[in-house]
Amino acid sequence: MPLRKKILIADDDEAIQFCMEDISQQEGWNLSFASNGVECLEKIAEECPALLILDQRMPRMTGEEVLTRLQEKGGSTPPVILISAEKDLARLRRFPFIVKVLTKPFDLEEFVTVVNQQLARA
Repeated sequence: MPLRKKILIADDDEAIQFCMEDISQQEGWNLSFASNGVECLEKIAEECPALLILDQRMPRMTGEEVLTRLQEKGGSTPPVILISAEKDLARLRRFPFIVKVLTKPFDLEEFVTVVNQQLARA
């Protein structure tokens, strides 16, 4: 069986995590979770995920702060799907590794399509 590409989900909302686990079982995704921005950065360094699904609002460090740290660090950064309840995220266009921004509540079918497209490219 081929090794499945790792997806890191960085979101402190347990309902979102459970939803992602359910989708993962149907889609066969290999998930890892971080519940705050600091943990997210640690897991990126440890696991080298193929895709990062990042919530904008998290404790200890926001999604935007995570993106800033990744950009400052340079090197290889996984593609990012940003999830946010905020409507105006134009300021985040400066991060070239954001491949999609989904506004909560997001369409699950669109989400699955975008994730699978990104995994196919990884």
